[in-house]
Amino acid sequence: MLEKPASVAADAFKSAKWDEIAREGAFGPSDAPALALLCQWHKVAQQAMDELDSLGGNTAYTSEMGDLKAFPQIGTLKVASGEIRQLNKQLGISERREEPKKKPSDKANLLKIAFENRSRKASSAS
Repeated sequence: MLEKPASVAADAFKSAKWDEIAREGAFGPSDAPALALLCQWHKVAQQAMDELDSLGGNTAYTSEMGDLKAFPQIGTLKVASGEIRQLNKQLGISERREEPKKKPSDKANLLKIAFENRSRKASSAS
């Protein structure tokens, strides 16, 4: 298993996230900085979510001028999720929720055969 950096090992959340991610893939030593950064962004995202949860489910507030403003944690989550996606892609970590590619259905196969037969008949007729 890939050696965990001291900065990651010193933080319980990041350490647990490292263990979860590292056990799922075959990573080399050159992947360690990106993995450490991925763990950091996961922690940032979790902290922003915890802060939003502590606000009673609200996502906005009214400013002194009476304008409705989104809490800064919303922007933080947006940035963190983008960074997480980019690092996952860089490290070759597939999306768990991604549906597997579907095999062609029997209908698709029958349609293909029908077109091939039609094409063959048209070729032999000319």
